[in-house]
Amino acid sequence: MQKRTLFTTLILILCALSLSACLPEWVSIDTLPWVKEGQILFADDFSDRTTGWENVNDVYELKGYSENAYIISLKNANSRSWSVPGLRFKDAAISVTTQRISGTQDTNFGLICRYQNAGNYYSFVISSDGYYAVFRVIDAEETLLGMEQFVYSDTIAQADGQNEIKVICAGDQLSLMVNGKTLHTIRDDTFSAGDAGLIVETREAGGASVLFTEFSITKN
Repeated sequence: MQKRTLFTTLILILCALSLSACLPEWVSIDTLPWVKEGQILFADDFSDRTTGWENVNDVYELKGYSENAYIISLKNANSRSWSVPGLRFKDAAISVTTQRISGTQDTNFGLICRYQNAGNYYSFVISSDGYYAVFRVIDAEETLLGMEQFVYSDTIAQADGQNEIKVICAGDQLSLMVNGKTLHTIRDDTFSAGDAGLIVETREAGGASVLFTEFSITKN
């Protein structure tokens, strides 16, 4: 009886330490009854290389942990690459610090939320020449949400500057903030929950690399 009690206690401790460790994949972490608004659900400074992000190095892309950061590097033109930690959220605020380290300034990079699979999610991207956009991706096809084209903002640090990107996906509200300023808010209910992560897209020139640091997800 004592051994069984000890085993049960250890399981409960493991579940408490990791919100997703004992949950089926269809459960959204932020909907657990003990999770409160503003609570950090997941945070990663990428110093631990076992936190669930992909490690890939092939002829098309490189993505993985790199000196307390995560890097996504694309070799081909008009390409797209992303990485998610393998979790599930419904209403959350997602943030990360970004920096383009190579490639043309029209390279797009940012965050994704409510990721279903490789072809279905929302994406929120900026570029190092000062533009931003919000997309709904269905069957790998991008559709701009609430805008007809990329929009310019001098809030975005250009060239090799760092940018803090924050995204809110709560109910049907989708918002993009850069360096503390809200740039775009739109309503869409195509996806209600899913994973959250990082994305990079190249344009005609191809060949770009972006660093991501201080990633976090908070219940909204």
